[in-house]
Amino acid sequence: MRLPGSFLVYVFCVLGFLPGCGGDNPLGRKALSGVVTLDGAPLDKGAIEFHPLESSGVQSGDLIGAGKYAIPAAKGVTPGKYRVVIYDTYDTPPLPPGHMPGDPLPPSPKPKIPADWNSKSKHEVEVKKEGPFKFDFDVTTKK
Repeated sequence: MRLPGSFLVYVFCVLGFLPGCGGDNPLGRKALSGVVTLDGAPLDKGAIEFHPLESSGVQSGDLIGAGKYAIPAAKGVTPGKYRVVIYDTYDTPPLPPGHMPGDPLPPSPKPKIPADWNSKSKHEVEVKKEGPFKFDFDVTTKK
């Protein structure tokens, strides 16, 4: 059976208007970006997390490099209030020559970011429906 060309055009037009599976951004997530400094200098390496304070929120995060982070909308957060958590990261110290499995590991570097920005963070931001969605953070270790 052969269908008329105009019928096929009609079918494709109708299908083009139907919602797709998942869509581009079904939850209305927002892309976030910003700069993180530590005592005024860009944080070399780290991670930032946004933890929802409301049940409708979506947790997200990104790695920080040279003080910058950028979370695309597809992995971003929905509008609402979020607790901000920031960690510094570091390369694993090299194993000493002759290290054998079971030998003690070299000590890890002491974290640069104070606990009030990670495990005890009370820092919050509000992501609104309309931007801007740029959030900068200046972490200080000196009181």
